[in-house]
Amino acid sequence: MKEYVVVDLETTGLDPYKGHEIIEIGVTEIINDKIARNYSRFIKPKRKIPEFIQNLTHITNEMVENEKSIEEVLPNFRRYVGSRTVIAHNAKFDVKFLNYFLEKQGLERIENYICTVEMLKNTESYKGENKKLGTACSYYNIVNKSAHRADSDTLATAQLFLIIKEEQ
Repeated sequence: MKEYVVVDLETTGLDPYKGHEIIEIGVTEIINDKIARNYSRFIKPKRKIPEFIQNLTHITNEMVENEKSIEEVLPNFRRYVGSRTVIAHNAKFDVKFLNYFLEKQGLERIENYICTVEMLKNTESYKGENKKLGTACSYYNIVNKSAHRADSDTLATAQLFLIIKEEQ
C-alpha cells in the first residue's frame, strides 16, 4: 500500500529565519492513488498576522487566538506523517518552514518529499503559462474552492499530483 501526505502551510511571511510563523497546516492523504482524509488546523503565532497575509489567506488574528502553538502541534503532526512521503506544491517553501520548526523542537526533519512544481517542469503535456497552483488547477480543470487556505490547497495539490503521476 502506497501512502502520501500532501501538506500545505499558510504562514505570516516567506522566511522562518526572519521570524515568520506557520498559522495553518493542511493535509490530504493519498492512499493507493485515492484521496482520503483532508484536514487542516490553525496555529497560534507568537506575533500578530500582518494585514497583507490576512487579506491573502482570510485568516485573522481572532481566528487563531485560542489555537495551540506550533510547539504543541508539531510533535503530533510529525508522528502523523511518520515515514510517509510528503507532497507539496513548491515543496521547498513548505519543507523549509517545517524543518525549521522541527529542528527547533529536536524532531526529525522531513527529507522524503515530492514537489508538484518540479513534476510540472517534467511533464511535457503541461502548457500552462507558469507553475503556480492556481494556473495548474485551471489547466487541469481542478476546482480549488479556497485558494491560499491549507485544506483546499492540499486537496487541489493531491488532485494535481494524481493527474501528473498518470501522465509521466
